[in-house]
Amino acid sequence: MNHPHTHGWPQKLTALLWRFWWLGPLIVCTLNLFIDIMEVDAAQYAEISMEMMQTGSYFQVYEQGYDYLDKPPLLFWLSSLSMTLFGINSFAYKFPSFLFAILAVYSTWRFALLWYDRKTAMLSALVLSTCQAMFLITNDVRTDTLLMGSAAFAFWRISAYLRHKTIKNLLLISLAVGTGMLAKGPVALVYVVLAFGFEFMAKKQWQNIFHTRWLIVAAGIALLLAPMCYGLYTQFDLHPDKIVYDLKGPSGLRFYFWTQSFGRITGENYWDNNAGYLYFFQSILWDFQPWILALIPAISIKIYRIATGRTLPEYITLGGFCLMFLALSLSSYKLPHYIFILFPAASVLTADFLLTAGQKLLRPISWLHLLTMAVLVILMIIGLQVFFPPENKLWAWFFTLLILSFFVSVIWLWVNQTTSNNRFILAAATTAVAFNLFMAVHFYPSLLRYQAPTQAGRYLLEHAISPDMVCKYEVRSTALDYCYRQVIPNLNPEDILPMAGKGLWIYTDELCRQDLLDKGLKPRREKIFNGYSVTLLSLPFLHPATRQAKLKKLYLLEI
Repeated sequence: MNHPHTHGWPQKLTALLWRFWWLGPLIVCTLNLFIDIMEVDAAQYAEISMEMMQTGSYFQVYEQGYDYLDKPPLLFWLSSLSMTLFGINSFAYKFPSFLFAILAVYSTWRFALLWYDRKTAMLSALVLSTCQAMFLITNDVRTDTLLMGSAAFAFWRISAYLRHKTIKNLLLISLAVGTGMLAKGPVALVYVVLAFGFEFMAKKQWQNIFHTRWLIVAAGIALLLAPMCYGLYTQFDLHPDKIVYDLKGPSGLRFYFWTQSFGRITGENYWDNNAGYLYFFQSILWDFQPWILALIPAISIKIYRIATGRTLPEYITLGGFCLMFLALSLSSYKLPHYIFILFPAASVLTADFLLTAGQKLLRPISWLHLLTMAVLVILMIIGLQVFFPPENKLWAWFFTLLILSFFVSVIWLWVNQTTSNNRFILAAATTAVAFNLFMAVHFYPSLLRYQAPTQAGRYLLEHAISPDMVCKYEVRSTALDYCYRQVIPNLNPEDILPMAGKGLWIYTDELCRQDLLDKGLKPRREKIFNGYSVTLLSLPFLHPATRQAKLKKLYLLEI
């Protein structure tokens, strides 16, 4: 992207920062690959992938030996393959999703290049690569990174097909949509249909809606889904006597194609977390930082232009974002990462706005983001000085001065920019990278010391405890299994008693430890871990003065 054609050190440094911005997100996301896997979802998916690799059961999916019927298998397939290549570790589990994150950024750039100019395309990719969601889903890896990459790839390839009408693009569309459906279900197809359906109707391109060549795409998708469908049918539909998640004889195929996605709207899916209709309006305020201040007016202006009879270069991003956002808001079960599929489209909307809006509109947004940047800097300093201070106080003060120097430098560059859009982009991208670099290098490693299952698994591994001599008692943890690289059985007292005195190690909580003591089982050794659900942060936990009251003791007992 072009920087202002003016002279002086501020402009030279800004030009240098453009290179840093592209390198910065890549460095942070690479560091995220080596951070311990978090419970609950990411650790669960990592354990399933490990189990798949160890058992060789690729069509029928199991979790700790039990039937698994929730997410489609693409994440498990790719991560199990990665574990075969790189071993069982955080990097191996996260690496395939990291590649899909790169695919999402690249595809967003190529999509925007087809509909806008090169400057907008480059800024679209920068917005996506530096939004908070991108840093989150390359660390706490779930299925949404694969879904985002597949959806962005589909947007690019469908747009390319509309320009060039080649069979190659039709086949790549099948690959993109099919991959998205293997990642998270029919939501990938629904999103693409809503986005391009809105485009075709807005431009009255009825021939594109009823294009017979879409049948080639449908056939390609069906071919890609066939292995998964075979696995679902043989694991569930052929066994109506099974009880899975308290459901008697669930159809795996019906669950995948209907219940898991559309059942959340119709009420057939029993999962309900009572999230209100405005849930995603609240969550996106953080997840699309630091660009949310530009996204809101970007969408508003595009809707106003349509309402006043003006045309847009493309309606795909606006229609896809708004229609899918509303559809997801109707779901009875919501989590913040469900809308991350929309962020490539949101990035294009944001970039177009930042490069076309007038200075009068951009000036207050630019000033407001400077305030946001100050808040993030304060949070970094609090995290360093209060929440998780280094043992050496000199290091704490050194890094505090470094953060303050960074803030002052960015303000100096900000003041010396000639336009408000350059000011906003400079402050937003640089702060996003710096904040998440701090999170990857200091905050998350400090936080995950309190994920007891991971620490317990590492202890067992380092002390070479035999898998035959380890069990759980009345606790569930997939992070423990993955870190130990073995599925650890959950035994009852009747199974444990005969093994007393043989060096059995039991992972349990404080209440169950007391129960074992009451049964006369005296531990020869015990290792105590202070545990906390690290994905559910609270101020009492973060503050050292009140942290102890929020910790839960978990134990490794040698009987």
